[in-house]
Amino acid sequence: MSQQQTLQLAKNSMKDNRKLLAALGSENTVKISHHPEEDIITKLLALLPKSDLGKAALVGVVAILAYEFLKSRE
Repeated sequence: MSQQQTLQLAKNSMKDNRKLLAALGSENTVKISHHPEEDIITKLLALLPKSDLGKAALVGVVAILAYEFLKSRE
């Protein structure tokens, strides 16, 4: 590749880069917000059992606790 071709290629690349940067600069900024309650939900879902047997056992424990709680209120 000759020096003239390399120079022309570099100029074209600079023009394309300038167009790209101008387009990026004209975009609106995006504000990222963090919601702590989403983190809590994600952590609780990670604690849930993955197997069907584990889910059934969890439902059983919750049912027993609810029964004992209602029984103690009477």
